[in-house]
Formats: sequence, structure tokens, C-alpha cells
Amino acid sequence: MRILLFVLSLTFCLQGLPLLTSAQIVRDSEFDSALETLYRTQIELAGKRMDKVFNVLNDVKNTDEKQALKFMLACLPLSDLADYEGSYFLDNVRMSLKAREETNWGKSIPGDIFLNFVLPVRVNNENLDDFRTEMYDEILNRVKGLTMEQAALEINHWCHEKVTYRPTDERTSAPLSTIRTSYGRCGEESTFFVAALRTAGIPARQVYTPRWAHTDDNHAWVEVWVDGKWYFLGACEPSPALNMGWFAAPSTRTMLVNTRAFGLYRGDEPVIVREKRFAELNRTGNYTPVKKIFVVVSDASGVPVQNAKVEYRLYNYAEFYPLAKTYTDASGITDFTSGLGSLLIWASKNDDFGYKVVSVKDADTIRVVIGDGFIDGKYEEYHLVPPQEQKITAVQDADVKLNDLKLAREDSIRNTYMSTFRDSARALGFLKEIGVTDKSAVGYITGSAGNWKEIISFLKNTSAEHRSLAVKLLGVISAKDLRDTKESILHDHLNNSLAFSGNFMDDEKVFEKYVLSGRIANEMLTAWRLPVIGHYKKVSRESGMEIDPESIAGWILANVKIDNVANMHSRAPLSPQGVLKLGVCDSKSRDILFVASCRAFGFPARLNPASLVPQYLSGSNWKDVIFDGQVSEAGKKGFVHFVNAGSFVPKYYINFTIGIFKNGVFNSLEFDEGKPLDSFPDSVEVPAGKYMLVTGNRKNDGSVLNGIYFFEVKENEIKTVVVKVSDVVSLTERSFKIDFETVLAENVADGEIYSLSGLMQGNDCVVSLIDPDKEPTKHLLNDIAAVKYELDALNLKFIFLVEPGLNKDFLKSLTRDNLPVNSVFAYDKENSLLNKIRNSFKSDKIVDLPVVLTPSGNGSAEVLLDGYSIGSGEKILKKFKK
Repeated sequence: MRILLFVLSLTFCLQGLPLLTSAQIVRDSEFDSALETLYRTQIELAGKRMDKVFNVLNDVKNTDEKQALKFMLACLPLSDLADYEGSYFLDNVRMSLKAREETNWGKSIPGDIFLNFVLPVRVNNENLDDFRTEMYDEILNRVKGLTMEQAALEINHWCHEKVTYRPTDERTSAPLSTIRTSYGRCGEESTFFVAALRTAGIPARQVYTPRWAHTDDNHAWVEVWVDGKWYFLGACEPSPALNMGWFAAPSTRTMLVNTRAFGLYRGDEPVIVREKRFAELNRTGNYTPVKKIFVVVSDASGVPVQNAKVEYRLYNYAEFYPLAKTYTDASGITDFTSGLGSLLIWASKNDDFGYKVVSVKDADTIRVVIGDGFIDGKYEEYHLVPPQEQKITAVQDADVKLNDLKLAREDSIRNTYMSTFRDSARALGFLKEIGVTDKSAVGYITGSAGNWKEIISFLKNTSAEHRSLAVKLLGVISAKDLRDTKESILHDHLNNSLAFSGNFMDDEKVFEKYVLSGRIANEMLTAWRLPVIGHYKKVSRESGMEIDPESIAGWILANVKIDNVANMHSRAPLSPQGVLKLGVCDSKSRDILFVASCRAFGFPARLNPASLVPQYLSGSNWKDVIFDGQVSEAGKKGFVHFVNAGSFVPKYYINFTIGIFKNGVFNSLEFDEGKPLDSFPDSVEVPAGKYMLVTGNRKNDGSVLNGIYFFEVKENEIKTVVVKVSDVVSLTERSFKIDFETVLAENVADGEIYSLSGLMQGNDCVVSLIDPDKEPTKHLLNDIAAVKYELDALNLKFIFLVEPGLNKDFLKSLTRDNLPVNSVFAYDKENSLLNKIRNSFKSDKIVDLPVVLTPSGNGSAEVLLDGYSIGSGEKILKKFKK
């Protein structure tokens, strides 16, 4: 025995490691072998980062650390291999193991669950931060003495105390940035909540419906593993019990609910996609009735097509969004489990495609022929139907009143913190002190939320002669950049662009947008200029390469390897300097690198706003960069002339889109969301090619009257495209009798009691019952604000009724300038209106707020909308616009 111990000790000493004595998290030789294979593959892929990332494995203290760290490193996406160092991941591994030791539930969590759903730092496409190390003590103290279930619920209250819902852009802010901002969209709230749960050693994952079937948009929430079972929760929307949330009913109308498991996944949940570094899991059956459909793909001769890509596309935002994709086997067969609504089944291989629109409820085996999909001028119409809403069983013994009291206290704590943000008066005072007269800077400071110190310090520490340009820089980055970018990063972009400003005296906007700005796509804004400049100067010294856009593109093509799978589970672009360090990236990160490289040397560059193709400015023309070794003259161009054939003006991404054909599918051109058809130029310049026009008009029941039209635009041709959006002639009405004199409301503004008819004062009215702290109501308010001026032109009065007892200061903060001019907030005394609606329908179906009513003059009203819905402002316009 002494000899054996001596040999073991000597072995570890030779490796530079201490004696490892603790038990492994997963005891399975097959697992260890698979992990070792993946780890070696990862080193082969990212060997340039051996010293900075992988060598940290030599610093582990025990076998638990070793297994967990090796699992982490073996499964990291490219973005994390490129932009973070191994010591960061070791620190987070140690915090995870600390929670496993110090919580009373830690040791009860199976090893596989721990590795997949506690250990990972990354949740979505956020940049990684020090949340787990900085917030560990605060969160653990909050849940001391609680059971695992109680802790999960309490952590959600902690999250709500710090963050509430507000729409933001697609880039997901890191958890600490979300706290600093105090708000985020559902994807950010759920990323934040998952990070908090994992910090406490509780298995958690972000769950998505990529697109709703009954309304536009998507939603993310959280599933938490408690005592052997997964439950759902609304992120930063605390409920008194598990499996409660406003989205419980809408989730029964989904076509897909999915989540991702980090790393090697060996669980028994249905898998949609299984890659080496992650698995995408199908959770739909846990929320709504589902059905497995089979797809058989053949060519025009009836021969089965192997390895055809089959996409399951759902109408949303006037395009067919790919929910998921599978590939056919040798017999041309694949399958997919989905909710019971309509899908567009799209099969392709190379440039051949075919499709069918099906009702999953009625389908079984779907046969798709590829090779004859595109017929110029072909037009088809469909009625697309979402799944039916299912009855939700209420959770028993939920202490709603106590929960509401806690929510009010948490709102107060968060609002107190938000009161420390700089308002317009304080921003103006600061700007006056430093001599800035550009009033747009006021909005940049107030818009920076909790990041205001960084923005103010940036302006203060910029020399007076360059301060006006510093303000211009703040104007060309995104609103989210203002909220989470450090001063040092802003200085990197300003200071390393100054030398080029004199080259653009005739067009300062080109300089500001396409040279000065560090914002390119949805990547995290980083200080990439000095590393990029240093890299190409070194290349130029060693090889004699001229530094110009064509040479840069050629260098990237020759030296950067593309791997579009190894970064799929991150979805976060690599930073430009990260790509240069790693030497491998996905296509999107390569395109960002090209634009950054050009801007670093004063060459205006961008991603084309419509096609997202990288471009640089040559004279007055934008040149496309096609990474096939050629930098060509802007590509072949044509023009589209839109003609409206409907009874109303359709809007882009609301009623129609056009998509260009590439690699077997049509991808929507990125015109501004909500852009009216009549505001497009007479001839819209587009790349020459094949196109698909998608139109749609959503009815109140969530179904869509859809049209599909194929057309081709040839080089220099002006193609007339008729946009025909079917009108929803008769909306589904739910009318009921009501005496508005008997409904009492307390006006928030003056505290007086009025009958609801007294508040209406004979106007055409929209009456909304709302819950201002919940996401569905915030969507309603934002959707109404989006069409404020059109609604004001109709002289409509908006009455927003809330539950008695909500904080008046909070409600007054909602009466902001972007709501219609004639808007009133009032308390629904004793919930009398809501109760009358429920009694009138003798149903518990209309229980989810918001509820939007349109009163008529004969003592009745119609329920126009209820529950979660996107595009509510447009629907109200349709109701009243003649």
C-alpha cells in the first residue's frame, strides 16, 4: 500500500499537480473516453490558444476540478475560446464546485445534470462576465436555510428586485450589465435568472419558443431542476409557486419549445440537434399536445434524396422563420415533433428545393419533391392556423397576496436605484460644465442608465478639441452600447480614428458611421482597433502586403478557417481581435473582421443593411466582398417597383417581406421593420436574383391569411412586384352588454372617482385592463406607442385601468410622451370591470391581462384583444381606421 501511494504521489508530482483525492463528478469510463476525445479535438481546432486557455488544466487542485474544467474547455464555443482565458473558466469551475459543497441540495444533483446545467457560464449570446464570483455571497445569503424549491422562487424575487422587462435589441447583455441597466428583454431577463440560479448551484436553463404561432415575436423563460424534475418560471417575474407564469396559456399554442444543453449530453429528453459540444432539446410536449410528422424527400424522378436539409418554418413577422432543421436518411426520410398548427415544410439540397404547407394536426407523412420549387410568377394563398389554446390548471395553495406584496417592495427597491440615473437636467448641467453644446449628448447620457459614469467620464476625459467628435461617436453606436460600454473602449475607437477624420470633410456622416463607429453587427463592442492595426502592420512588414480592402479580404480568405458548427451554441460573434488570435471563426465573425479591419485603416466599410454582405466604399459606390477570392464590383443589381393591390398600406415585417434565394432557401432582406409600402422608393435597388414575396394579415384568432409569390430580378431590370395582402374582412367579435355607469374608476392623475362612462366623455375610446409590471402589458404599451401619431389623428381616447393598490408614482411614470395624447390611467375599483367581463362570458378563458375593449354606443363592448399579443397598435388601427 505504501508503494502504491508513493507511485501515485510521484506521478502527480511529475505532472506538476498535487495529489488528487476527491471523487469525480461523473464516474463513467465511457464518458471519460468521449470527453477526452472531444478535448483533443478542441485542442486541434484552437491550438493557437494552448498557452492562454488549455494549459490552465495544469492548475487544478483535485479530480472534480479537473473533470469539470476539462468538460468546460472541451465544449467551449469559438467565441469563448477566442475572447477569454483559461483562468476565467477555472475560477467559475471553482465557484460551481463551491456551491455544490455549500448548499444543502448540491450533492443531490446528478453529475450529468450538474455538468450540463449548473457548470456552464454561458446561457445565450451574452458576453461573459464575473457575475458568478461577484454575486455568489449575496445570492447564497439570500437563500440560506431554504429548500431547493424555496430557493428557486426566492432567487427570482432577487432578480426582480434588480431587473424588469423592457424591449431591447438582439444582442444579449451580460448579467452584471443587465443589473446596471435595471431592465432587459425576455432573453436578457432569462439569461440573468439562469446565471443567478446556477450561481446558487441550482440546475437551470433558458427555454425558448423561437417564434409564437398565434402572434408575432418570440419568448424566453426559464426551467429549473428541483428535486429530480424540471419546472418553468417567468424570469424576473416572480410567482408564488413553480409552474406559474403569464405565458402558461400562450405556451399551449406553440409549435416548438426548445432549450440547449451545454456539452456532452446523455439525458433522455428528445433531441432535435446533437452536436459534439451541445444538444438542442425539444421541450414542446411539456407545454402543449404534439405530434411527430414524417417527411419523405425525393427528386423529380421519385428517387429518395439522402442528406436533404428539411426546415420546419413558421409564419411570423411576415416571413417563414426556420424553427428547426433535420436531415434525411438514406431513404430520404426524416421526422420532427411539433405543436398542432400550420408549418411550411421546406426541403433543399444544394440549390434545389421543394416545399409544402401543412397542418400538423392533420398530417402524417409529408412528401416533398425537390428540384421544381421555383416558378417565376407563381402565386399561392394559404390559411395558416395556430394550435388551439389549452385549459391551464391553476396551481393550488399559491399565496398570491403575499407574493404581490413582495413584488411591490422589489419594485420600490429597483425604482430607488433607477432614481440615481442621470436625468436631463443633471445631464445638461454636466455638459455645460465641459462646454458641450450639442443637445443630442443629453439623450446619450440619460440613455446610458446605470452606465452613466462611464459615458460622462469618456466625455470629460476627451480633450476639448475632440469632444464634439466624441459626442458623434456616442450617436453612431447602439442604445445598448451606451448602457454597457466602458470608457476605455470608447477611447480606443475615438483616438484611433482621429487621423482619418480629415479625409472626409465633404461627407462627415460617412466617416462617423463607417469609420469612427465600432458598432458593426450584434457583436459586443470591444477595443479592437489597436490589435487589428498592429496585426496588419506586422503582416505588411513581414510580407510586403499593401493594406487596402482587397488585400485585407485576400488575407482573411487565406488565413482564417471557417467553422460554422463550432460556434453554434454560442451564437455570439467572435471579436475581431479574437478571430486574429484564434485563426478560426464562423462566417459572420469573418465578415465583422473584414469591416473592422477596413475601418481600422480609415476605409469606410459596413455590412449591407439589406443583404448583410460585407462591403467597402470605393469612390461613391459600395463594393461587395464575396469570400471566394474575388472582390467584385458591387455584384449584379436590379430594381423592384412595389405596387399595392390591397385595401390598406402594408408594412414591412408586419404584412410583407421579400427574400433572396441562396443555398436552397430564401432569406429576407433587412429593410426597416414597420416601413410602409408607400414609403419605399419608386425603384428599390436589390441584388439580382430569385426572390420570394411573403404576405400575411393576422386575424384576431391568431390565424393568418398568407400569400407566397415567386419572382426573378435580372441585372439592371426594374421588376414590378404586386403586393397583395388579403384583408381581414370580419374580425372575430366577442361582444357583451355592459353599463359603464356602474363601473367605477379612480383617476390616477387627480384621485377623483368617476364612472367609466364619465371618463369616456363621449369619445371613441379604447379601454385596456392592464398589469403594468408584466411583459404582455409592456408589449401592448410599446405597440400602441409605435403608432401613436396615427392613433392621435383618429382622436381616440385611451383609458388604461389597473388593479387597485398599484403604486401611483409607478403609474405616473407610464404616462410618458410616447403614448397617445388623450391617455388616462385609472384604478378599476374592486376589479369591477374585469369581473363583469368574466361574468358576461361565463368563462375563465379571459383571465390573462391585458384585455382591450372597444365600447359601442348601445350599451355594449367588444373584447378586441386579450392576453399576450404583438402588433396590438396595428390591430386597434384596423378597428378604427376607415
